[in-house]
Amino acid sequence: MNKCIALAGSALGLASSVFAQITVSGLADKSVYADQVTFTIPQTAGWTYDARVDGVTVSVGSAVNIRDVDYHELVVTRTNNTTSAVETAGYRFIVRSSERGSTENGLPPWTPPPSIPSAAAEFAGARLQLMTPAAFPTNHPIPVVVWVLSEAGHAVRANGALAAAGHPDIPIRRGVGSGFLAATHPPGLLTYAVSLAGLQTNRVIEVEDSTAWQMVSGTLTGNVVWPPHSRIHVTGNLVLPANSILTIGEGALVQLDSRVEIKLDGALMINGSLERPVVFFPANPTQPWGGFLLELNSSRVEATGAIFTGSGAEPRWFGSNGRPGSHRREQALFYCTNAPTLTLTDCAAISLAGQLGHSVNGGAITLTRFLMQRATTGGEFTGARFSVNDSAFIECPDDSADFVDGDNDALYVWSGTHGFTNTLFGWTKDDGVDSGGSGAGLLDFQDCWFEAIFHEGNSLSANGKIVNHHHSVFLNCGQGLEVGYDGPAGFLNGCLLIGNCTGGRFGDNYEWSYTGSLRVTNSILIHNYRDVWGLNWQDWLWRTNAMTVRSNWLTAPIPQHPDNFVWSPEADAARLAEFVNTPPGAPVGVGLAARTSQFRFGELPELRARLSGFSTNWVAVDYAIESPGRTIATGRLEFPPGELVSQSIPGVAIPDNVDIARVVLRHPTNAEITGLSAVYGVRGTSAPTVALVPAGAVWDYLDTGEDAGTSWRSNTFNAAGWLSGAAELGYGEQDETTLIRSNGVSGRILTTYFRHLFNVASPETVGTLTLRLKRDDGGIVYLNGAEVFRSNLPEGPVDYLTRAALADDDGKSWFSTNVPPALLQTGDNLVAVEIHQESAGSSDVSFDLSLEAAPRPVLRLLDFGGEPVLAWDDQNYALEQTAELGPTAAWSATSATSPAVVELETAQRFYRLRRK
Repeated sequence: MNKCIALAGSALGLASSVFAQITVSGLADKSVYADQVTFTIPQTAGWTYDARVDGVTVSVGSAVNIRDVDYHELVVTRTNNTTSAVETAGYRFIVRSSERGSTENGLPPWTPPPSIPSAAAEFAGARLQLMTPAAFPTNHPIPVVVWVLSEAGHAVRANGALAAAGHPDIPIRRGVGSGFLAATHPPGLLTYAVSLAGLQTNRVIEVEDSTAWQMVSGTLTGNVVWPPHSRIHVTGNLVLPANSILTIGEGALVQLDSRVEIKLDGALMINGSLERPVVFFPANPTQPWGGFLLELNSSRVEATGAIFTGSGAEPRWFGSNGRPGSHRREQALFYCTNAPTLTLTDCAAISLAGQLGHSVNGGAITLTRFLMQRATTGGEFTGARFSVNDSAFIECPDDSADFVDGDNDALYVWSGTHGFTNTLFGWTKDDGVDSGGSGAGLLDFQDCWFEAIFHEGNSLSANGKIVNHHHSVFLNCGQGLEVGYDGPAGFLNGCLLIGNCTGGRFGDNYEWSYTGSLRVTNSILIHNYRDVWGLNWQDWLWRTNAMTVRSNWLTAPIPQHPDNFVWSPEADAARLAEFVNTPPGAPVGVGLAARTSQFRFGELPELRARLSGFSTNWVAVDYAIESPGRTIATGRLEFPPGELVSQSIPGVAIPDNVDIARVVLRHPTNAEITGLSAVYGVRGTSAPTVALVPAGAVWDYLDTGEDAGTSWRSNTFNAAGWLSGAAELGYGEQDETTLIRSNGVSGRILTTYFRHLFNVASPETVGTLTLRLKRDDGGIVYLNGAEVFRSNLPEGPVDYLTRAALADDDGKSWFSTNVPPALLQTGDNLVAVEIHQESAGSSDVSFDLSLEAAPRPVLRLLDFGGEPVLAWDDQNYALEQTAELGPTAAWSATSATSPAVVELETAQRFYRLRRK
């Protein structure tokens, strides 16, 4: 989205016009419609009509269909052919995406485009700072934290991938990232030598063969010391009373059993370092530990050089057992109440099962060079006082194109006084900082960076809430700064907002009251879908009187805010230099803004190229649309200074005899091709999937509550005496096709058993088996006697009294997995399922299942202008290669996605597809 539109409110000034004489059927003023609206403007003889939606002429007298998800204005004017009298009517309406619901009223659905790696020149003068343990036990993933720092010690706002031979790459997002080395490294010294765009460093990590652990649980009193390099295994909940101090030395490792909590009424002092951090991690990587409880004013954590990972065991911790409610319910790493103190320096909290933190009734939180990455949310904070410098809060919960509406904010700050400097917020499913709720507070942001956020970079609400941004950057967010309900005051001064759906906004998606104000001055707001927007849904008016927007650079004039400048790439490019700490004028990275390299014809979205960052240079790159042996079209994409995303690559007709084509980038100017350089369109001629077991199939079932043992899973089991019925089977949800019993002889039935036979004529032709299970509360699926899927049940043996895990389940969700096709047999096959309740008091049961088969993929060799390409039509397979065939052939991974460019070498190569 690279245009700026300013709906000047043509229907907003119609009070003096004659409205009643013009009618429109199927459309009402100030209305919201799901996905589309169709209306008709009746035409009366003797009048000449002009009708426009958002300034574009539409027909009169016939149906008009509007599908664009957005805010729209219809203005109808008619002139009497005899008297020349003019009548005008206006309608304001919203077409809203049913998928997104009410989260984005009046806004097009926003999905941040994928990041593009930066060019090597963008890292010039930077250095790598690596934090890994000096030693770690075998069979555990080894955490790695990376910062790319400028000479001034701030994160360099560049993207890339930290690479090391034999190890997975670690994505770097605007100068920071984290990951894990595999748990399979053999004991001994592991040299971890990394590189990034010419920067290099290394660490030597001792993988311990056998580790002697000190077992700890219970209450620790007095001054307790876990010395440097100690190995602590916390086997049960810990309590540190008030006036007690626990000190942990550098290089200490603390592994914690599942659900273990540490109650800190006293002080925890962590004295780690970048070279020898203290690491808190789960004893079993698949079973998270709990978190820290700071519940008194005397509670204190002062940590330097620490890594926390794998906390947040309880999915419904908040709002249960007398605990406070929260926007999200997962357990937090740090639960703070009654004004404790939390100070973290050179620390990281990565890959958490739950939230980072939660505060009630205040507390002082000081974070310096701190990274939070991959948590459900940074958490909700009421009355706390944040002081944050050179830190990052990213990936809540991950970087993907999937939209969710689940309060996955980097931080939710309810009230209090807070300061953030040189801090990154990004790649979140909801907001970067939601300074919401009804609490008053002051938030100051200096030199902060907000990027790739589905909703608001910073949203604010409440009376007495003041939010100041100075020199902040907002890129690719749904909205940069949003001044929402009640009476908050939002300020943007000297900021940069590029490539967002909306830059600065007064109002939001609620039909509530808006008495606040937005002030935007001395800022650059360019190449946003809307640079500035002032509509709210309380009265559907542009609140010009609540907005001060002046002395800014905009993409195009906005009539409501005339005291601004129009951006000139030639004259104003130098203004961008102050917002980057990469070398001014350095070449940038460029790539196609797509998350996958393959699309079906007809499914290819508006394809654009994207830069790694804004540039003071004019950037350009050539593109070509090709089929094997033929060039269909060529062109050139240009990026004036400040533009991040190109115009769409023009679509062309693909000849009917072409079943695969590609768009490829070449010959960049003032840039390097660092991102996806080619995407492939395929016609989609592969065989369709076959439902071996369709949803809604008929199942035999046993709902007596008795122990069925294990023989019922066998294909030869005689199910005479079992009942049968079509799915969905269950009770309590009023959506069942077949009702089953809820109570047996001895009370509520905990486990119900299901069987379904199906026939496969040629199992050798099946390439992929996809199983989908609907279960409430937990289930295990067997195929021909082999367990293939376990959902929300504990590991190990189960019987008819085994209970499902505590589940926040609505009985309507499907859970999917891939099943090995080798388990299929010619002729009759059996799917057997057992559904378990989480308690004897559970009110409902839901069960349905589908099993779909896709054919084996076909590997094809294609020639694109002398460049050989291997393509296949099933993305469940990856490409492997070897130099020699035979029983000792060493196959290595080549490409995880189709298609793959084949490197021309003198040595022969053999290729095969392997299921991922």
